[in-house]
Amino acid sequence: MNSLPDDAPPLPAQADRSREALSDRERRNPFYGWLMHLGLPMGISLMVHVALFSIMGFKTWQVLAQREIEVGEYEAGITEDLAAKLGGAFQWPGEEVLETPQAETSASLDSLSDLRDLSNLDVSDFESTDDLDDSGGGFGIGEGGRGGILGLGGGAGEAGSGGFGSGFGSRQRIGHAGVWNLRVAANKIAYVIDFSGSIIVAVDDLKRELKRSIGRLKPSQAFEVTIFYSTGTADRERFKTESFGSQLQPAQTEVKRRFFEWIDHKPPMGRTEPVQAIKRAIQLDPDVIFFFSDGYFDDAYVDEITRANRAARAKIHCLVFDEILLQDTSGLPRMTDGARRLQRVAEQNGGQTKVVTGLDLQGG
Repeated sequence: MNSLPDDAPPLPAQADRSREALSDRERRNPFYGWLMHLGLPMGISLMVHVALFSIMGFKTWQVLAQREIEVGEYEAGITEDLAAKLGGAFQWPGEEVLETPQAETSASLDSLSDLRDLSNLDVSDFESTDDLDDSGGGFGIGEGGRGGILGLGGGAGEAGSGGFGSGFGSRQRIGHAGVWNLRVAANKIAYVIDFSGSIIVAVDDLKRELKRSIGRLKPSQAFEVTIFYSTGTADRERFKTESFGSQLQPAQTEVKRRFFEWIDHKPPMGRTEPVQAIKRAIQLDPDVIFFFSDGYFDDAYVDEITRANRAARAKIHCLVFDEILLQDTSGLPRMTDGARRLQRVAEQNGGQTKVVTGLDLQGG
């Protein structure tokens, strides 16, 4: 039997087997197919997982095998309080500590909140000897005129007045006036009151606050009150403006008493038409105007009021007296269209805006 040399060409069967496709080989040898499709992937996956678990185990061992952190010793102590150290810092030998003077108490006007019969109230019920009294002499920075004249006056001038006084040695002091919690510096005060039917729900509270405000004015101050309303029917309506006096009145006891009687006989009625009343007040050349209204009037009146006040430059402080807001006791800020209109009047005329609410009425 002859053997083929090593470099002899392969037999035809052997040559065909070396060139056969993998799919043919799998059909011919099932074990080869299982090895390629299952054994090889599983082997690779097993090696990867073993490697991952080995790494995780090593890292875990590193964390758990760390030595505890050694904390060095420390000391703590209690030192004297800084306030205690400074308690005697400004005490000199022989110095006596002065006691804080106790404020004198006086009768509160809040006790009047339950008085509904306004005709029985007298001026003395509202007059006060509190810090609104600015009378007295001495050297000071006094009332400044609109012209900004410099002088040595008798007291502090109004903010933004542009002057230091009304003359050397003057004893005049600028007074104050307040409505609810809106308090301003002024000696000549005009009140313009919307007496239309919209305030009927709280007219007693309004009259009481007017009496309170005017009752606390000093004799050195002057005031005037103008109300506006309308009468008649819709087709024959007449808008009316009525003043307590023809000019600014001195805030003396007898004049206040006459005003109390006058306002007690004024019932609210009609609609709101404020321009003529504001113009009448401006003609008196007051320092400030307290303007009470619900603000429900023509938008054009805002600019008309500002133009009328251009020469006098009185500060117009607006009190929003709206029957909707008067019932609000939430204490949350609320604004109506009328309130925003009055806010514009105040902003254009150097004043402030106060929204009167149920909380103000409850406070008396």
